[in-house]
Amino acid sequence: MRMPFVVGALAAGLSVSLGAAEPVEKPAMAATTHLVSILDTRDFGAENLHVGDLNGDGAPDLLFVQSVFGTREITCLTATSLSGEVLWQHGTPAPDNGRIYSDLPAQIYDWDGDGRNEVLFVQQATYIEPYLAGGYARERAARYAGDAFMVVLDASTGKEKRRFAIPAPADDCFLFADLTGRGRRQDLVVKDRYWNIWGVAAEGQTLWQYTGSVGHFPAYGDVDGDGRDEVFVGYALLDHDGKVLFEHDSGGAHQDAAYAVQAPDGSWRLLFGNGGIHCLQPDGKELWHHPLREAQHVVAGRFRPDLGPLQFMVIDRGQGLPAGGRAPATLYLYDLDGREVWRREQPVGSCFAACVALDWSGYGEARELLIYNRGGTGESQPPAPLQPAAIYDGWGTVVDSVSPAYPAGRPAADQTAQVYALAANVWGDRRDEVLFFGPRGASVWANARPLAIPRLYNQTYYPGM
Repeated sequence: MRMPFVVGALAAGLSVSLGAAEPVEKPAMAATTHLVSILDTRDFGAENLHVGDLNGDGAPDLLFVQSVFGTREITCLTATSLSGEVLWQHGTPAPDNGRIYSDLPAQIYDWDGDGRNEVLFVQQATYIEPYLAGGYARERAARYAGDAFMVVLDASTGKEKRRFAIPAPADDCFLFADLTGRGRRQDLVVKDRYWNIWGVAAEGQTLWQYTGSVGHFPAYGDVDGDGRDEVFVGYALLDHDGKVLFEHDSGGAHQDAAYAVQAPDGSWRLLFGNGGIHCLQPDGKELWHHPLREAQHVVAGRFRPDLGPLQFMVIDRGQGLPAGGRAPATLYLYDLDGREVWRREQPVGSCFAACVALDWSGYGEARELLIYNRGGTGESQPPAPLQPAAIYDGWGTVVDSVSPAYPAGRPAADQTAQVYALAANVWGDRRDEVLFFGPRGASVWANARPLAIPRLYNQTYYPGM
């Protein structure tokens, strides 16, 4: 008797039998995310994390930065591999020093241009007559003793290479910029919490100071095309030499997020968020504005190529409600001209939501956005169920969800604490990974879908023809 031809049935995933039909269990759907690593950070866990090659092997490493919560004094820097192996520590770790309420002045960069990275951080000056904010935060002083110091460490060993004085109040955060036309971003822009910002040359001398509403973290770029960077603080644009190119009345407010981006036609857009999202041109003219409750995060990208070369994702954080608690956050997409494309309200308890742009699918540019702290953290108001982070595409669709993973034995309280997230290509497959981190651990997640590769043709067992 001839056997039945069953290739087509097998290719379709069906079970074929010559006897009685048997029930077939449908195969499980393949996982779309992959856990790369869980890091047991023990006593050095932190809500401040940096990514860069520290040991010189060309692969990415991690730098955890701890500080005193109310004073922002950096107390310990811990360098680890991606798997959590400790490479070195500078300072003394402490479990209670992993929390932050603000940015911290630490960065990884090949600052001296020798082909190997350094770690730079600010050592605070002594506060003689401090002012307190909110009853717990020491953000500035009426009088200081001495200067603050920029400390430069060898990234491979954690040993100090150099230090130099910077203005005493400049201990909030800093960035690298080219202020002097040296052809690489080796100069520094340093600032205090909200009131002053300074330009500092690579050699250590202070170039200029600006006093005004400086916001949280500046944006920068060679906006005027003279080979040196301008610094955008939201309500003002500063030239490379500190000259004010434009300045608007802040009304006592400050920017929560700033972004400077050059469109393909060469024009610049300067965006910042506060009581709304504002888009300016380099002369200070406002191109468009949308009133919002608190535009806490602003990122640019080609999220929707069909809408042109550039769009903007904005998180509007939820404000207080009359009955108590806070409203959920809302994620918006705007096009280059400020037209709202869509909005997506986040779950209850998402009032502290935050986001980062990422290339999750391997496009070669950031076309997706990770939004995290969407509810269920220890600070949710009102208390809400734990929610995974969501990855949105440019059409407003959640393409993946991912949650932090923790070492075995961590109590439930640790696993519902607030976390932060970064996006970086640390796995080496051309796509960005998601890094979660906090005082009680860190984890790295990758896209588990196969990455598209070019078609292979003219394949042979005799190469070299």
